[in-house]
Amino acid sequence: MAELPDEDVLVLPPMPLATGRLLEPEDDGPPVRITRLEVVISTEDGGELRIPLVHRHGAWWAP
Repeated sequence: MAELPDEDVLVLPPMPLATGRLLEPEDDGPPVRITRLEVVISTEDGGELRIPLVHRHGAWWAP
Protein backbone atom coordinates (compact mmCIF):
# COMPACT_ATOMS: atom_id res chain seq x y z
CA MET A 1 0.00 0.00 0.00
CA ALA A 2 1.30 3.47 -0.83
CA GLU A 3 2.26 5.84 1.99
CA LEU A 4 -0.46 8.38 2.76
CA PRO A 5 0.18 11.87 4.10
CA ASP A 6 -0.48 12.16 7.83
CA GLU A 7 -3.30 14.66 7.32
CA ASP A 8 -5.27 12.10 5.31
CA VAL A 9 -5.19 9.40 8.01
CA LEU A 10 -8.28 9.13 10.23
CA VAL A 11 -7.70 10.32 13.80
CA LEU A 12 -10.36 10.24 16.49
CA PRO A 13 -10.16 13.36 18.68
CA PRO A 14 -9.16 13.19 22.36
CA MET A 15 -12.62 14.33 23.41
CA PRO A 16 -15.88 12.57 24.19
CA LEU A 17 -17.70 11.45 21.06
CA ALA A 18 -21.03 10.91 22.83
CA THR A 19 -22.56 11.27 26.29
CA GLY A 20 -25.29 9.43 28.13
CA ARG A 21 -26.09 5.90 29.25
CA LEU A 22 -29.65 5.52 27.94
CA LEU A 23 -31.12 5.29 24.45
CA GLU A 24 -34.72 6.17 23.72
CA PRO A 25 -36.28 3.54 21.43
CA GLU A 26 -38.05 4.61 18.23
CA ASP A 27 -41.38 3.40 19.62
CA ASP A 28 -42.93 4.67 22.85
CA GLY A 29 -41.13 2.16 25.06
CA PRO A 30 -38.96 3.04 28.02
CA PRO A 31 -35.29 4.04 27.50
CA VAL A 32 -32.79 1.16 27.40
CA ARG A 33 -29.29 1.13 28.88
CA ILE A 34 -26.40 1.34 26.39
CA THR A 35 -23.84 -1.43 26.94
CA ARG A 36 -21.62 -0.85 23.91
CA LEU A 37 -21.06 1.98 21.45
CA GLU A 38 -18.95 1.75 18.29
CA VAL A 39 -17.76 3.93 15.45
CA VAL A 40 -18.24 1.97 12.21
CA ILE A 41 -16.00 2.90 9.29
CA SER A 42 -16.78 1.56 5.80
CA THR A 43 -14.07 1.67 3.14
CA GLU A 44 -14.33 1.91 -0.64
CA ASP A 45 -13.11 -1.68 -1.01
CA GLY A 46 -16.11 -2.97 0.96
CA GLY A 47 -14.21 -3.40 4.21
CA GLU A 48 -15.50 -2.38 7.58
CA LEU A 49 -13.68 -1.35 10.74
CA ARG A 50 -15.47 -1.23 14.08
CA ILE A 51 -13.91 0.84 16.85
CA PRO A 52 -15.55 0.22 20.23
CA LEU A 53 -15.76 3.37 22.35
CA VAL A 54 -14.91 3.32 26.05
CA HIS A 55 -17.30 4.68 28.71
CA ARG A 56 -15.39 6.97 31.10
CA HIS A 57 -16.42 9.96 33.21
CA GLY A 58 -20.02 9.84 31.94
CA ALA A 59 -19.06 9.95 28.26
CA TRP A 60 -17.98 7.65 25.39
CA TRP A 61 -14.37 8.10 24.27
CA ALA A 62 -12.16 6.66 21.55
CA PRO A 63 -9.77 4.04 22.98
